[in-house]
Amino acid sequence: MTTLSSIRTLVRRDLKDEDSVNYRWTDDEIDRAVEKAVLDYSEYCPMQVRSVLATVDGSQDIDISGLTDRIDVLQVEHPVDESLRQFHPFRVWADILTFQGGYEGDGENCYVYWLQKHSITAQSSTIPSAHEGIIALGASAYAISSQAQYKSDMANTGGPNVDKDYNFWAKEKFKQFYDSLQRVKNYNPNKLKVIQLLPEE
Repeated sequence: MTTLSSIRTLVRRDLKDEDSVNYRWTDDEIDRAVEKAVLDYSEYCPMQVRSVLATVDGSQDIDISGLTDRIDVLQVEHPVDESLRQFHPFRVWADILTFQGGYEGDGENCYVYWLQKHSITAQSSTIPSAHEGIIALGASAYAISSQAQYKSDMANTGGPNVDKDYNFWAKEKFKQFYDSLQRVKNYNPNKLKVIQLLPEE
């Protein structure tokens, strides 16, 4: 099972930083780099979620504050579980979703199809196992980049080109990372919202 610890191990392997007596990056630095990589990954491949929320009888508004780590809302279906599915135009402002065109709720449930950020914790991960390497690659890029900033202040002891070496290394890693994200991308916020997510069976 993927956890923060297992991803950290992949990152250290990628960085050739596996000597626990002389780590160049602390666990906290690696974890922060993983967090940044997960946020980037979420912008390209967010989780696709369907939530059941109650509408309010006679109201156009629905409270969506419970949709935590929300990136975007794609569709709202109401009523639910009908043979002819009905999706309605809406807008989102802060944590309120508002039906457009005069449509109102009836107190019954609706389906909200939305996109959520991924997470990796000490116990679990929402990253598909096939994409663990992409996260490790991105985390490596961020870790090297932070080290480059540190090394630039240590030029007198690390050599005149030490910061440039790290910057070049980081640049190559970031290119590989974003190339990989483009290949697995499943979300384009500039496209019109279309009915592309089906209810779970």
